[in-house]
Amino acid sequence: MLLHQFHSRFPTEDACIEYFKAVRMQQGVSCPECKTITHKWLGGRKVFQCPQCGCLIPLTKGTVMEHSKLSLSSWFYTMHLMTSVKQVLSAKEVQPQLGASQYPPIWLMMMKLRNIMGKRDAIYELSGEVELDEAFFPIRVPEEAQGETIRRGAGSQRQAKVLVIVESKSADEVLLSYLKSQDKGDKAGKFASMMKGKSIKKVVHYIKMFVLDNLNANTIDKIVREYVAKDAVVITDNSSSHVNLSEYFSKHESFTEKGNVDEVVKSVLPWVHIVIGRCRDGIAAIHGDVDAQFLQLYLNEYCWKFNRRFFRDSSDPKYDLFDRLVKISALYTSDIKWRNYEQIDDEDVI
Repeated sequence: MLLHQFHSRFPTEDACIEYFKAVRMQQGVSCPECKTITHKWLGGRKVFQCPQCGCLIPLTKGTVMEHSKLSLSSWFYTMHLMTSVKQVLSAKEVQPQLGASQYPPIWLMMMKLRNIMGKRDAIYELSGEVELDEAFFPIRVPEEAQGETIRRGAGSQRQAKVLVIVESKSADEVLLSYLKSQDKGDKAGKFASMMKGKSIKKVVHYIKMFVLDNLNANTIDKIVREYVAKDAVVITDNSSSHVNLSEYFSKHESFTEKGNVDEVVKSVLPWVHIVIGRCRDGIAAIHGDVDAQFLQLYLNEYCWKFNRRFFRDSSDPKYDLFDRLVKISALYTSDIKWRNYEQIDDEDVI
């Protein structure tokens, strides 16, 4: 959605309220007391009312906006800004756009949105051919490690361990699937015959990223088994962190990088390395070294946008990223309850 379209749709706070009310009615508002679904709206008081027990339900009750003192128009405009750019966005950039005098409420709002982005993507599994690797992202030295000698390598206090999982397929497989979906079987057959035996580059579909406490095989196994389909083909390097994957998945292909790093990266694990580089550079450029406890939230935003990157080119309203973010804002509450604002004054400052 373009900026002028946003202002046309939501010129006032009341316009935002009307739209969010419609979204909630479409999803069905559950009474917190008796769990009855209600669609009764009291316009004068701007609340829903349960037909069973008479309970009054505020518009933002049970949503990511619950307990927020910011206006609905501030939430909507922030969601528009976050879905209008490919990169992760800084609260320091959003604050002046909203004309807000205080930084912490804007920071908290954006963190809550990043939290529900992660919750939404958590319902999806990766399948087919899956590339997997671990990466290190720069973070601030934790307060408890201040004054210590900075270690090198995987145990450095300046680095966070991140598991990156990428669903990738060969380009010809994607095109073949598209031709079949368009009921063009004759063209699909000709294409398959023509490309038989030829090497085709891989393309990326969806991604997931998780901050890790350690690189133990059991830690990796637990995450991968939860978010990757059992019949997937999992492709990794020969790290000891991956030794158990063949016991669970239909196929595990492990490649040795030693002495053959470029070949493995380019032909076997191309997209997992591309995603790592782009995400790490993007976060560093906008936020610098982030606090370790917030890194997962920034990864959530990157993955959510990346997994919907093609929606941006669609003119179909059902693919509008802003509308999608508003809808999940009505479905999910946030786990972010942190209130120690004094420690976040410079969180988004490079």
